[in-house]
Amino acid sequence: MNKLLPFALLALLPGLTLAQRAPKPKPAAPPKAATGPYFQQEVNYSIDVKLDDKAHQLRGHEELTYLNNSPQALSFIWFHLWPNAYRDNNTGFGREQLRQGNRKFLFAKAADRGFIDSLAFQVNGQPAKLEFAPENPDIAKLVLPQALAPGATATIATPFRVKLPASFSRLGHVGQSYQISQWYPKPAVLDRHGWHPIPYLSQGEFFSEYGSFDVSITLPSNYTVGATGVLQNPDEQARMAGLAAATARKKTTDDFGKDLAFPASAPTTKTLRYRQDQVHDFAWFADKRFNVLRDSVQLPSGRVVTSWVLFTNRQAERWIKGLQEVNDALRNYSKWVGEYPYASATAVDGALSAGSGMEYPMVTVTEPDAIVHEVGHNWFYGILGSNERDFPWMDEGVNTYEQIRVEELTNPQAGMLAALQKIKPVANTFGLENLPGTALSLLPYQALATRGLAQAVQGPTSADYTQVNYAATVYEKTGVSLKYLAGYLGQEKFDAAMNLYYTRWQFKHPYPEDMQAVFEESTGQKLGWFFRDFLTTAQPYEADLSAVAVFNDVVKVLVRTESERPWAVPVSTVDAQNNILETLWTAPFGNTDPNADEEVTSQLNFKRENVAAVVVDAGYLTPQLNRRNDRLRLENGPRDRSEPVRLRPLFSVERWDKATINWLPVVGANTSDKFMLGAAFYNNPIAPKKLQYLAMPMYSFNRNEVNGIGRLQLNSRPQRGARQFITALTVQRFERYFKTEPSFTFILPHRIGYMPQHQIQVAFTSVTDQDRNRTSNITTAEYSVRHDNALNSWTANVELNHLLANSVESNDRGAVLLRASAALQHFYAKDKRIQLRLFGGRFLQSSTNTGFVLGLSGSPDYRRQTAFLDRQQISHALTAQLHQTDNRDGAFKAFVPVASQRWLSALNAQIDVPGLPLAVFGDLGATSEGQFLAGRTSQRVFYDAGFTLPIARQIFEIYVPVAGSQFADGLPGSRQEFTDGIRFVLNLNKLSPFRLLDENLSR
Repeated sequence: MNKLLPFALLALLPGLTLAQRAPKPKPAAPPKAATGPYFQQEVNYSIDVKLDDKAHQLRGHEELTYLNNSPQALSFIWFHLWPNAYRDNNTGFGREQLRQGNRKFLFAKAADRGFIDSLAFQVNGQPAKLEFAPENPDIAKLVLPQALAPGATATIATPFRVKLPASFSRLGHVGQSYQISQWYPKPAVLDRHGWHPIPYLSQGEFFSEYGSFDVSITLPSNYTVGATGVLQNPDEQARMAGLAAATARKKTTDDFGKDLAFPASAPTTKTLRYRQDQVHDFAWFADKRFNVLRDSVQLPSGRVVTSWVLFTNRQAERWIKGLQEVNDALRNYSKWVGEYPYASATAVDGALSAGSGMEYPMVTVTEPDAIVHEVGHNWFYGILGSNERDFPWMDEGVNTYEQIRVEELTNPQAGMLAALQKIKPVANTFGLENLPGTALSLLPYQALATRGLAQAVQGPTSADYTQVNYAATVYEKTGVSLKYLAGYLGQEKFDAAMNLYYTRWQFKHPYPEDMQAVFEESTGQKLGWFFRDFLTTAQPYEADLSAVAVFNDVVKVLVRTESERPWAVPVSTVDAQNNILETLWTAPFGNTDPNADEEVTSQLNFKRENVAAVVVDAGYLTPQLNRRNDRLRLENGPRDRSEPVRLRPLFSVERWDKATINWLPVVGANTSDKFMLGAAFYNNPIAPKKLQYLAMPMYSFNRNEVNGIGRLQLNSRPQRGARQFITALTVQRFERYFKTEPSFTFILPHRIGYMPQHQIQVAFTSVTDQDRNRTSNITTAEYSVRHDNALNSWTANVELNHLLANSVESNDRGAVLLRASAALQHFYAKDKRIQLRLFGGRFLQSSTNTGFVLGLSGSPDYRRQTAFLDRQQISHALTAQLHQTDNRDGAFKAFVPVASQRWLSALNAQIDVPGLPLAVFGDLGATSEGQFLAGRTSQRVFYDAGFTLPIARQIFEIYVPVAGSQFADGLPGSRQEFTDGIRFVLNLNKLSPFRLLDENLSR
């Protein structure tokens, strides 16, 4: 399956929001240690099935023979009944959708859900009982009437009915387009590590027993089908040939047209029969609108394989090119890995909600841009049947490596974001020119690793990866890591090892230790440093050049590493134009004792001719985070690492040959400074450095002075406890105030996954009002936690402030206040929510000289964290605290000018209105002291109510109060009183691309 592009782009593009996540499920137990020699079960299927395209159902009968090759007698067999994953929300799939933030399935109508029923298992003609797993209705234990002895065979049969779901994942339909996968009762794998009964998941694929399939499919006569196996019907073979000939005469989009409507189903039916040996799954895809193209490929042995693409009129020209990509995959995988063993390979256009493509033996459903990857899965998943649920890299990552090799034949920069590099103005603007594809493919990993969010290639199961890590690590980092290994071994040796792995383990179930053993046998090298160390850590590796010396015609280089785990470091010499002249590799070495007095180095000797500089990892193959120390020039002395600095808009990739500063134009406005124009200058927002900086000067045309923000930030990643420790200094000037704020922030937990995210911050804020010559000093200790999933999102915050304003009274100790809030957001429909918030604030120590109060409307914003349009209250239309709020403290949506210097509490509620793009709100608050409001006598309890226009949630929302304590009789007395009460929230901080990127990656 190819989920790479959507998730990787979401991770990199500022302003996009990743799916919310929920509590991580209990981690799957690691595979059991092997207890004996290798064995493999065999399952042979005979299935008859009929499609009802009006009720969207399958009715079928299955008979299978199960050969017990294990050394133990079996009293039961675990079965997968994967259509039951779509039965309700209480399935492994439902829980996955919940934690990944996907509400489509969670709020699906009953008619759109799916299941399998009408099961009546018999074993050797005797009824057998199913015992369903308590938490997974798509897993059941078939209790055998008699134990199945080692070497014995059982015949198992059952009828079944499948209610096909809408397209939520792999199995499903969109109208009368059918994607029939994971659809029949299927035994789980039993191997030397034990049983592997696994629930259906979208993120996390499958592990199945090999055998043969004989499948008969009955459906209306005008459907075209792509399926696993060899079609046995001569008349249908002739029909497919005719369709291919007709499609071949079409060349352009106009020839195909844009009609995507489903024709009526034929009143007659046909039964198509497919047979295939040595496969572990069977899938089929049916549509009445398919165009068909056919070609053939001659493999290195001379054997010919037929290639097919089946597609609708959508993206027809792209699919015509896709036929060649099927051929390219067949030809080159056969050359590099091992020969394709089947008679045909088919790529099908179809609806799929589990990524951009999904593979099955001999057939794949895919987007056209993922064809090579999906066809390549015939080798890594189809022929080499690894345990994808526990070791997804053995499938997705190894396949990504070979896929990129195929694509590099026509595009040397192939890889993630290769499309951007093809557009020269874009490549030049963002500094992507002449970069190898591996540099961009490692970007998602670098973005995660610099924030302490990366996960290892091997270790987590499929379900344990965050969605961004599943793409960035399982696919891309693995693919680049294997290219790194191929560079170390040499491509010829790597291919020989891969071919031996393929030959020895085809149609079997290899594990990582099996792959390592084959590679070591083939290459004659110990590779535990790669398979056991390199792939099992998320930590970056770092190397640089300790010394360079020139002796006659030899350049001697000492390579140093700070990495504790051993690894091989590639080093290259380059000429004046940065062309690589020679690349050498160190033997694997590491700084295993970081406390040792002597640094650990490895020496390499290069030819001197035309060498201008020496570069560590010139091909961007290693998971380094710091590329700025990778090159040493020779002409200006052995320590010259300097590069000319270039400005790049938005973002750039850190390179060893160019130094960059990123920038963005910025505009701002408020009633004091009026219009402001400026620019933000910063370094590497995608993969933050240890030292980050931001300089954002903004010129005020009204005051003819410079405002803006400056920030220095030191990032560290502790080995345990906190995930990140951030030391920062922020300087800010707007509206004639000047703010400085040093802060220390801990982000927890250290472990990565779907779990609550915690933050502890201590800040020391000084705010000087330059017009009043008044300075306030605020010391803040704050703890916050958040957790979210598709249905519920909750946050909690506790903040302790010590507030001290400059005063002539030296004995003024200032004010100390404690504030706490908790908020819950619950979705009661796919796009409708209820929001509740509870706030409480109390002064532990008050001061008459500070002027700080807690308000039921907005907040005083002690630390200048909100961009108010009219903080100085110059404009009646925009006045802060009258019309603009920030939803802090009491967070009343109406202007209720109530304050307390003792305690105050509030309850806020907002509910989306079904069927309308608005919400209703209500706020209730209480204070310790009585307050006079709207001409009434003293009161301690206050309220408001009205409706909200959530134009951009939590960023720009308009509140229209229609009732509340602010009105004399609880309701507005005039139209002006009503319109004057309209308020809004404008939270520009949430639009920061840096903040969005940080938050989205950590969710």
